[in-house]
Amino acid sequence: MGNRSGIILGLIAVMISAGVGGFVLYDNFIAVPPTTSTGNQWYKFGSFVDYMSPGEAWDTSSNLAIDFTVGLGETVYFSYVGHVLLDDSSGNSYVMIEFSVDDIRLNYPYVKVWRYSTATPGGIQLSVALQYSSPTISSGNHTVTIAFKGDSTADAIYSAQSLFVQTFN
Repeated sequence: MGNRSGIILGLIAVMISAGVGGFVLYDNFIAVPPTTSTGNQWYKFGSFVDYMSPGEAWDTSSNLAIDFTVGLGETVYFSYVGHVLLDDSSGNSYVMIEFSVDDIRLNYPYVKVWRYSTATPGGIQLSVALQYSSPTISSGNHTVTIAFKGDSTADAIYSAQSLFVQTFN
């Protein structure tokens, strides 16, 4: 009997351990999953063409404008992903892209792509990405978009473009 009661006690201990372990897993990961607040998020996507303005003038994309709100003490993160077309007819040319918040261009960071006169039928198509984070944008309502300029009106930002904004503490 002594051997049999040891096995029974062992089985009871295993069942209790499995039950407690199962409860802990259920309680922490199923019933109440761990959460981390990511703050507010805004996203805009589109497929469009914005050609460069003449005279290397800055322009903004109304297609990607996002209205967002910054809470007191929050940090803001912007992410832009898009495409640039440096047209075949443009010879040596460039396109420069920056963020614009409330119609004020952020001079940094920026992305600048160049094309040097080469025989490339159809031009050169490039993917570009730009990110920015700041804890100093004032609380309240704001609008962000991208600002761009280039030295050839044949060049454009085009095709799939996306802009993402996130605020967090």
